[in-house]
Amino acid sequence: MRARLMILFSATCFGTTGTAAALGPYEAESLAVGTSRIVIGALLLHMFAIGKSAGVSPVRLRAWLWAGAGMASYQLTFFAAVHLSGVTVGTVVALGSAPALTGAIDWLWSGTKPRGRWWIATVCALIGVIILTSSKGSASQATSLWGILLALGAGASYAIFAVCSKEILASGASFQFAMARVFGIGAIMLAPLLFILPMEWITTPKGAAMALWLGAVPTAIAYLAYAYGLKSVQPNEAATLTLAEPVTATLFGVLLLNERSSLTTWVGVAIVALGLLLLAMQRSTNVRPGARNGIA
Repeated sequence: MRARLMILFSATCFGTTGTAAALGPYEAESLAVGTSRIVIGALLLHMFAIGKSAGVSPVRLRAWLWAGAGMASYQLTFFAAVHLSGVTVGTVVALGSAPALTGAIDWLWSGTKPRGRWWIATVCALIGVIILTSSKGSASQATSLWGILLALGAGASYAIFAVCSKEILASGASFQFAMARVFGIGAIMLAPLLFILPMEWITTPKGAAMALWLGAVPTAIAYLAYAYGLKSVQPNEAATLTLAEPVTATLFGVLLLNERSSLTTWVGVAIVALGLLLLAMQRSTNVRPGARNGIA
């Protein structure tokens, strides 16, 4: 139960991303925001990882590289999808596709089949997310196609990150060390963009505040909580639990951005909450180091 609560807490932190971006400088490009977020987050995660264990079992290099690449790709595709199709559609398609994609990739990667309650909880949560989306409108048809494709790419990127991170954690690596190295790899991959993209916005008070918030709360703090929970929860279940993010984003939008809400909005929120509650009440299954995929 504690593991799932930690993942729900991480999803709450994730849900502040859109609000923080909306309150930040308008001129900040999506790629620049995503890159600054992962670089700042990686630096903070390395501070948390000082003195933490690297694990007792060797982890294949491909797991580290794929996890880092998945996180780097997520930053690029997610923020670009939100820019093209809007916060609501981009977020919902990315997160809504993530559970199914994570379940499929985890099955291919490690042979772990999703459990029965996961299907019920995921379908329930997705129905709620769809209702939530319909209550807030959608992006224009001219821009949503590429945006939706990028959002699906973000869902796949997240799935790769989650599955490979699970293998790393199953080796016995501390969740602090695992996230620090994964985000460090992702940050190295994206850091060159900081010298190409316009970054003047980050020197303004609003820009600096946005970048620090995104690096600290929905990245460093959120992914430490997420990794803690992932040690005891399967990646596909973790992906379903993170569907709490659009609910959080909706609440912040109503409370802080004065976005309009309706009865349909709250029905969607309630259905998502029901699906997440079904999954959160399921017993956690600890994974022995070395028991998966030839290692774990």
